[in-house]
Amino acid sequence: MIHNTQEIKKKSEYDSYIKIIKPSNLMYITSIILPVLYFSAISFLIASFYLGIFIADTDIQQGENYRIIYIHVPSAWTCLLLYILLTISSTIFLVIKNPIALFISKSLAKMGILFTFITLLTGSLWGYPVWGTFWVWDARLTSVLILFFIYLIIWSFFLSKDEKTNKIGNILTLIFFAIIPIIKYSVDWWTTLHQGSSITQFKNTIHFSILLPTSFMYISFLLFIFYILICDLRKDILIKKITIIKDLQNK
Repeated sequence: MIHNTQEIKKKSEYDSYIKIIKPSNLMYITSIILPVLYFSAISFLIASFYLGIFIADTDIQQGENYRIIYIHVPSAWTCLLLYILLTISSTIFLVIKNPIALFISKSLAKMGILFTFITLLTGSLWGYPVWGTFWVWDARLTSVLILFFIYLIIWSFFLSKDEKTNKIGNILTLIFFAIIPIIKYSVDWWTTLHQGSSITQFKNTIHFSILLPTSFMYISFLLFIFYILICDLRKDILIKKITIIKDLQNK
């Protein structure tokens, strides 16, 4: 009797899960979530800029130029996080072949390209006054540049409508995951021009004034990621529906 009750409970939980991930239910749920994500992201973005520009003190060594940290560091965190999420979604697709996981992977790869580009751009602008050049073949910079091209390669595989090509993209995602620890620990493993952690290196009272707007910007980026991810998912569901309807009409 107890065994049957447990089976019924598990089946009920499974049915509830299936009900939630049904496209029609996803469209309804996400229509409620999207406005909340959007306005929350904008709020954290504005708060970050206000604290970073008007409240935080000027750095003694770098002057006003250091304020680019509020974009550079969160974008660097984000491009690494996106690849971790991409690895998870790719694993899910390879294991259970869920098309939603593929839609998510495609969206994550696209955003990975964007945030890695922002990281490279802001890093070059931040480094120029210190290094006297916009680019050096430093271990950290080079590994992030490699990540940018990895995102481009993977995204190109996800754009294909061929299932085998999509599968190759997911497999490559798992293989290329090795770049993440290389980027993370490159400043520790090799002698580089790139400084260490931009947050932990501050030991004085300015630490919190830098940490707060940087954290707010990171939260804003995360909220925007989920916003764009949901928008892409809704778009792909609609495209899939239209394709199915057209196929039925042609038969």
